[in-house]
Amino acid sequence: MQANDDYILLLAKQISGDITPDESAMLDAWLARSTDNELFAAQFRQVWDKTGGYEKAFKPDLDAAFGQLQQRIHATPQPRAKKVSISGQLLRIAAAMALVLAAVWGFYSYNAPGNLQMVAANSEKQLVTLPDGSRVWLRQNGKIAYPSRFSGGERHISLTGEAYFEVAHDPEHPFFVDMPNGDFVKVLGTRFGVRMDSGQNQTDVFVRSGKVLFSPKYQPKGVVLTDHQKATYYRKATQLVVDKNATLNELAWQTGGLEFVRTPMEEVISDLEKHFHVKITLQNTAMRGCLHTAPLTSQSLEKVLESLALTYQFRVGNPAPGQYVLTGGTCQ
Repeated sequence: MQANDDYILLLAKQISGDITPDESAMLDAWLARSTDNELFAAQFRQVWDKTGGYEKAFKPDLDAAFGQLQQRIHATPQPRAKKVSISGQLLRIAAAMALVLAAVWGFYSYNAPGNLQMVAANSEKQLVTLPDGSRVWLRQNGKIAYPSRFSGGERHISLTGEAYFEVAHDPEHPFFVDMPNGDFVKVLGTRFGVRMDSGQNQTDVFVRSGKVLFSPKYQPKGVVLTDHQKATYYRKATQLVVDKNATLNELAWQTGGLEFVRTPMEEVISDLEKHFHVKITLQNTAMRGCLHTAPLTSQSLEKVLESLALTYQFRVGNPAPGQYVLTGGTCQ
């Protein structure tokens, strides 16, 4: 049986539908030379079918290479056919297929944009600048994967953990944050945060400015969020909750401070507790709904409590380390 690499490649082109009439004629002539050649071709097609055709998102252009192969096929004297065992044929087919698939994979890998990964492992936050100029702050243990260059009509990155984004405005190329739990965020240009818990059961999206579409996997219509809005998706309950007047102080790890806009005092106390890791007791229950406004500040907890005391006539007690008590108070 005569089955050099030239005819193996011609078989591959025939199966993939890329063979030219001249190449088909050469292949037919080779198959007619012996039953062994026909048997080899049949076995080759079986192996190809079992691999599923090795579908990829591209087709390598072999025409240029075959221009040279055609000349070599015509110029090379055809040796006398010889018998080859079935096992030997299969080994040769497997080897040939490995070469073809390796070449295809290499072609794709060389031409496709490379994927990069970044993990904020040893720092509270880490800044990453994407190829389009967008900036991403990863919170500790957060991880993103992104291409070395964006191509096509969309910009996609994948996120695990928590990150804050400042996306370069480009209406022609929407920006997507894809998460392993199937949720995603679509944006044209804005500043926003995304947080997915370690169990992938809850996803939070915080919009500081601009507009984003948050689309959970099991609620694909999603919700559009604008300035100072937050959405939380609870996967187990398939519930999507939107806060249209969020403080966004859960982004304080990136912004460096807290801010409040007509925020109920009860929520102010809760944000202070989370940010400073303390316990604050508001004894006057009548003050819970009092609305508080304060610009972004990076002051210490003591300074913030002092400001609250002056504004609302609180008395601040500190009975134990990490514990504070607010008594009295008058809502302005």
